[in-house]
Amino acid sequence: MMEADELMKMVKEKYSNIALQSKKTDGDCGCGCTAEQEVDCSVLSADYRQLEGYVPEADLGLGCGLPTKYAFIRPGDTVVDLGSGAGNDCFIARRETGDSGRVIGVDMAGPMIKKAEENADKLGYRNVEFLLGEIEQIPLPANSADIVVSN
Repeated sequence: MMEADELMKMVKEKYSNIALQSKKTDGDCGCGCTAEQEVDCSVLSADYRQLEGYVPEADLGLGCGLPTKYAFIRPGDTVVDLGSGAGNDCFIARRETGDSGRVIGVDMAGPMIKKAEENADKLGYRNVEFLLGEIEQIPLPANSADIVVSN
């Protein structure tokens, strides 16, 4: 039986490796599985392309569901995305919060944070930030968000 620390380390390594890949390929969720392993990654994939704020470079095919769709995000809100990855949901949330809002992504994989920050810099978003941390110990003070999303 795998210990919790070992499992966390394995997940962190997998997500870090996905972030380091140069590009997502169609039909590939990026989990590193092979066809022989018969893992259906389609359950992880959600079609974000129709959402305003969608950034293809931030979509690594790891989303499941559209967490911002039903979050009732309003202009000026502070939104926290747990497990933010390369920033896809953060950029969609930022579209909803506008310039007056704030979006904070939290992810446990350093390479994901780096990729998300690079994406935010390319877009010129100054009200979107990314923090390295685990959702079991969110690196934010209590009551610092209006809305929390995660998938």
